[in-house]
Amino acid sequence: MSKISFVVLTHDEDATIARRLWALRNQDLGGSSVTEVQIIVVDRHSSDRTLLLSVPFVDGVAVCGADLEAQWDLGRRIATGQVIVRIDPDTEITPWLAAEAADRAERDRWSLPA
Repeated sequence: MSKISFVVLTHDEDATIARRLWALRNQDLGGSSVTEVQIIVVDRHSSDRTLLLSVPFVDGVAVCGADLEAQWDLGRRIATGQVIVRIDPDTEITPWLAAEAADRAERDRWSLPA
């Protein structure tokens, strides 16, 4: 694996979005198979500064007026990583989230029945 994509679903998140995106952009990839992190924000027409604050950290931004599932569907279509991780507003972002997700995807892929 080389690229992991984070699809971040937002709506009026300006109080926390910069900190959360910084945490995604600065993942500890040591020892993992991840060499690139892609961050896509899919916003639900925020009325605050969520999009403005997101721009320095992301690889792409989209706006979707529907619910979280529609946001997720749009984000998955935009993302180009071998593994795509959904980040909801309440998702805890650890420094090792990318590495853990990649390891889990590799483990699950190999454990699927033939």
